[in-house]
Amino acid sequence: MKIKFLTSILAFLFVANSCDEQKKNANLSESKIETEKPPAMPKEENKISILEKSMLEYMENAHASYTKIDVEECAKILNNYFSEISNSKSKNEGMEIVKITIEKLNKLNEKCDFELIETSEREQIAEIIILESSKKGYNKPEEDITEEWREW
Repeated sequence: MKIKFLTSILAFLFVANSCDEQKKNANLSESKIETEKPPAMPKEENKISILEKSMLEYMENAHASYTKIDVEECAKILNNYFSEISNSKSKNEGMEIVKITIEKLNKLNEKCDFELIETSEREQIAEIIILESSKKGYNKPEEDITEEWREW
């Protein structure tokens, strides 16, 4: 009888200890997952990623005349814009960066038979450009500084 009682207690302790260890491991895994998250992406880069994903999805579904390389080039132009406008020192310099960026996008869109930048993309791209420039104080957020040069 005593052996059965001791065996039962040992079995109970073993199970309880195993459950406790599993809980600890689960907590460690959760905290590891939380600490391994990539750093938060700046909003503008996130907007560019969203735009890029949208363009690629449309390309696959609608059999567009542009390629993944064209979409990547568009993202590269916008990322370069983001970097250059952030480092600009004056409104004149900033507006020149806007103009050059828009002209690059015009050429890329023309190369893609004007299918790369359509209404939705135009709105997203213009928003990225306008908001970044407004953060520097070069324009108001509601002022479309792209209109003068854009063909899309």
